[in-house]
Amino acid sequence: MDITGKKFVFKLQNYFLIVVECKKTNNINSSMKHCFNIDYKFSHCLGIENSDYPNVDEIYGEIFYSNYEDAPIRIGYIELHFYNYSFIDYGFNLYDAFDRSMNTFNLGNALFDYKSSELKPEIENEIGYGFNSNILVIHEIMLLPEHRCKGYGKEIILGIEEFFNGRCGYIALQSFPKQHDAGIVDIEEFKEFNLKELNSNYKQAQQDLDEFYSKCGFYKLKNQKESYFIKNIG
Repeated sequence: MDITGKKFVFKLQNYFLIVVECKKTNNINSSMKHCFNIDYKFSHCLGIENSDYPNVDEIYGEIFYSNYEDAPIRIGYIELHFYNYSFIDYGFNLYDAFDRSMNTFNLGNALFDYKSSELKPEIENEIGYGFNSNILVIHEIMLLPEHRCKGYGKEIILGIEEFFNGRCGYIALQSFPKQHDAGIVDIEEFKEFNLKELNSNYKQAQQDLDEFYSKCGFYKLKNQKESYFIKNIG
């Protein structure tokens, strides 16, 4: 069989496990811990010559919660994009990697100088220089209705930050209330998240979400039409 010129996408079928443990910070029981597991799979094209964007790993995961006594329960979904700066040596820069779809282009355009393909100097001046130029993007994070408003979201994000510390220097994202995303709100896959029950006032929902990411330590980019955030964890 002649396979010349064909591309092969490598999809990991077995799930890996990230264990993220964060202390619950309240006055009732500060020694209690929440345990969040993220079972994930990633998609990546094998071989630089077979891939247009070998410097990007797309990671799709189910979030589980455990109280250390009962079986873990599924509480949400997450999608992460890991941008590996080291492929610059092979001619692949991060600006072009973000340019692979409209969903990622706008964030990349806000983060990078298109002439140098490096993080914009004004952003570095605000958040500090990162000793690791790899970037993790939180593309999606959603919790099921019964697990919202419990502080889990912040714990999960801080746990992801701890897990990827050393692997990347920055975490970035676009803040947008998913209940106002017409592209997913009626899709069968996401109906169980009951997004329509969330705040229907777009302006207030956006403000609340922006405040949430600010409390998680993210810096909101200035002079942007959309809400883009980045955090230096390097």
